[in-house]
Amino acid sequence: MSGPVPADLASTLDDLILGRGVARGRHALVLGQRNVAEEFVGRLRANGFRPMTVREAPIEAGERIPAFLVKGGTAEFGFLRWEIFTPASRRKLFASERRRSDNDEWAVQINLGSPVRVWADPARREIHEVEIVVPVAP
Repeated sequence: MSGPVPADLASTLDDLILGRGVARGRHALVLGQRNVAEEFVGRLRANGFRPMTVREAPIEAGERIPAFLVKGGTAEFGFLRWEIFTPASRRKLFASERRRSDNDEWAVQINLGSPVRVWADPARREIHEVEIVVPVAP
């Protein structure tokens, strides 16, 4: 679709992007039978989100940036964040808010070396508790 997004659709997509009255997670970008991913990306831009890789995300440990992975007709909400294994071992990644049902891991994980771009807004950076992963002794 080219041109302006109808006001009612723009408002609905903004609510989804900004988490206003909508649970953030995985969302089908379909209205009726129409894929509205292009309109969703347009509203991401209008709300200050821009495409970036995990490597490009300007965050330090203890910070996270809300982000969306838009693929086909689906938007997966998550955060660009740090996961800490030990004081000397950590990784920066995109981790979906949605978890896997079989092991409670993040359903979607994109690592530092991936060329995949997510839509993120560094101005919405948040301070958060860093998730520390403590290995279980065998």
